[in-house]
Parts: sequence; structure tokens; C-alpha cells
Amino acid sequence: MTTFSSASVKKHGLLLLGILTIATTLRVTFTGAAPLLDMVRATFGLTTAQTGVLTTLPLLAFAVVSPMAAGIARRFGTERSLFGALIIICAGIALRSAGSASLLYIGTAIIGCGIAMGNVLLPSLIKRDFPGQVARLTGAYSLTMGVAAAIGSVMVVPVALHGYGWQGALMALMIFPVVALLLWLPQLANHAPANLSANAALHSRGIWTSPLAWQVTMYLGINSLIYYVIIGWLPSILISYGYSEAQAGSLHGLLQLATAIPGLFIGLMLSRLKDQRGIAVLMAMLWCLSAVG
Repeated sequence: MTTFSSASVKKHGLLLLGILTIATTLRVTFTGAAPLLDMVRATFGLTTAQTGVLTTLPLLAFAVVSPMAAGIARRFGTERSLFGALIIICAGIALRSAGSASLLYIGTAIIGCGIAMGNVLLPSLIKRDFPGQVARLTGAYSLTMGVAAAIGSVMVVPVALHGYGWQGALMALMIFPVVALLLWLPQLANHAPANLSANAALHSRGIWTSPLAWQVTMYLGINSLIYYVIIGWLPSILISYGYSEAQAGSLHGLLQLATAIPGLFIGLMLSRLKDQRGIAVLMAMLWCLSAVG
């Protein structure tokens, strides 16, 4: 019995470690490119509009791929689908770093496809395998993403300026999905589907007619709009105000770190509050305050 318990603890420990390392890849591989945008623009002579397309491609990939992720997981299993998502992210990073303008765009879009799958499947995996710890692990998941994104933003400019160029700096971000791939290998033996279905009542009438679903979608959509616009353009804005590229990258990393801080206490708050509307209103007020500031 003790042996079984020890084996079970080890299995769940490896699964949790794999989940958190995958979480590190779901933001940094996209946001880590922002401090290097001015270098990329100078290399290829990109206009502001063309640069805007580059920062928009992953978001378009999110919109296209996210609805397909559940079907992919049902067919191939959640663990294998997440492994495939990591491979897709690695392939996208390699293409993005190849030094070609066309591959820069293609690789960026491919990275967005991999991230989209991870964004959908990883939370559902937490709900399936850790049903009693969803709030706590959601906080740990958010914390891990934010810290990894901060590290990526801070490190890319020094790497680029030390002789590796922006291509080498972008390639350096591959360390995150590669480590996640290695730690996820033990999970490939498990093919159980994730809990991707809505409750029966909601499923019967359709999510498209649910007012709550639309409210949550609009709220999260506006949140993502604000976040990704700031994340994508903050370094360029700071550089235009006279900050060095390294300083802009560090401040960009500080912003990412700030997004991780709620992960320290969000799990406790979610587990104790029966109604999250107050938190949602508070977050909206903070958005308005930050925009004014």
C-alpha cells in the first residue's frame, strides 16, 4: 500500500511539474519577441503596419485553432496533443529565427497555433486530474507563466547584443518548450481525454445562447485586447521615449512579473469566494486606472 501511494505521489508530482513547465511556454515564446521588434524592423525595413501584423498573427491563430483543440484532444488524447503543441511551438521558434522575413511571419503564426492548443488543453487537464485543487493550481499556473515571461523579456536583449543578434535571442527562447517536452515524455503513456464538455444543461441549449457565456467572453476578450496591445508595443514605446533596448526589455519584464503576482493569492481567493463578480469589477477599475496613468 505504501509502495502504491509513493508511486501515485511520484506520478502526480511528475504530472504537476510537466503542467507547470508547459505553462512557461504559453506566454514567453510570444511576448519574448516584443523587446526585439525594433531590431527586427531595422533588419527587414518593416513598416509600423507590417510590424503590427507580426504581433497580431498569434492572436489570429488563437481564434482559429482554439475551437479545434478539443476535437484534437478527443482523437489523440490530451497528453499527446499537448506534446504535439510543444513540438509545433519549437518548429515555429526555429522558423521565426531563420533570418527570413517570410519565415518570420510563418514561424510566428505557427507559434500561435501551438500556444492556442496549450491554452485550451492545459486548464482542462488540471480540472481532470486535480479536481479538488483547480483554484490553487490555476494560481500556480498563472504565476509560472508570468515569471517565465518576465525572464524571457529581460534576457532577450542582452543575448542579442552579445553577438547573437535578434535571431539568436529568439532561438534562445526554445529552451522553455524543449525542457517542457523532456518533462512531458512520461505522460505520453496516458491517453485519457480531458474534461472538455460543458454541463448537460448548458450543452442542451447551446453555449451560443448563454448570456453568461457571452458576458465572460466579452470580459476576457477585452482583457486580452488590453494585455496584448500593451505587451506587443511597450518596448517600442519606451525606446521612442529614449530608453535603451536593454532598459525597455527590463521594464517589459517587470510588467510581465506584475502579471504573475496575482498567482500568489488568486487560488486562495477563488476557493473562498462564491461570487467572482466583485473581483471582475475591481480588475476593470484597475484597467481604467492604468490607462489614465
